[in-house]
Amino acid sequence: MKPHHPKPQGRRALGCLVCLIGTLVWGPRAFARGKPEPPAPAPEALTIVSRVGDHEYTVAFPEAPRRAVSCSHFTTEMLLTLGLEERMVGVAWMDNEVLPEFKAALDTIPILSDRYPSQEVLIEAAPDFITGWASAFTEKNFPPAFLEQNDIALYLPRLEYLGATMDTVYQDFTLLGKIFQVEAKATQVVRDLKEAIQAVHEKTASFEPVTVFVYDSGESAPYTAGNSLPSDLIRLAGGRNLYAEEPKKWLTVQWESVVAQNPDWIIVMQYQSDKEASQKIAFLKESDLTKDLTAVQEERILVMGLADLTGGPRNPRAVETMARHFHPEGFR
Repeated sequence: MKPHHPKPQGRRALGCLVCLIGTLVWGPRAFARGKPEPPAPAPEALTIVSRVGDHEYTVAFPEAPRRAVSCSHFTTEMLLTLGLEERMVGVAWMDNEVLPEFKAALDTIPILSDRYPSQEVLIEAAPDFITGWASAFTEKNFPPAFLEQNDIALYLPRLEYLGATMDTVYQDFTLLGKIFQVEAKATQVVRDLKEAIQAVHEKTASFEPVTVFVYDSGESAPYTAGNSLPSDLIRLAGGRNLYAEEPKKWLTVQWESVVAQNPDWIIVMQYQSDKEASQKIAFLKESDLTKDLTAVQEERILVMGLADLTGGPRNPRAVETMARHFHPEGFR
């Protein structure tokens, strides 16, 4: 597949983005009064706009990608959920262990790097499509101009935009289904996710939301979730993230702010190892800054993998896990 990448036009020029002009396809001729029918118009190629930084890029997909690379854990599991392992030629930046149901499929796909592969490694994999974290598409890694030069179609998940919610997860699955021409599968995945999430949310909706602090990292000043998907997952589980209204997806705050709000629960983010999460919990219990927090004193600390709080097939299980801790009375 040879994608079409126009140059960035800026946000105000979205209406002027270039569209692909397809080659006319002539249909069978039927004669009436000696004149052939006019040629059937070619179907319009799918075009997807991705906003990278301050620019928007339109990419045309005249056919489904055949050699995809995923540069985030959540997009890897999304593609595997859609049954696309045979069209994946590389993955990178896996945050946690892959779900057991995907292990056999993942074992057939090359792991290009623990973090981001070099441009040379990416080119060697010969992809025609790439997706992943927004940071994958910075100048340091694979900027849109580099992808255009190498005929690699870009899709930046809507989950990487400010204000992502579960509706954004559904949108990403739907768009990936269109891109890879597996729309029926994507529709079923979205339906199943909605039903599972709704079943949990109904059990917590009548309770007063608990307050929640997401502790990702940092001892002198904590790094936490803002206006991004984790906040919506917490809401669906019957909670309220302390920093859900901040104008950033993730942000650094001050411990004094956390202490002043004294959250009911603390979610500790876990990456590859249990040891790393244990070290964060030990800090919370030993630091003069945090040891007197009610959540710490009453051991209302919940460990969640980053992959659980990013978009994909894990979301219903993550919401249920949080809900059972926040509101156990709803599950009796």
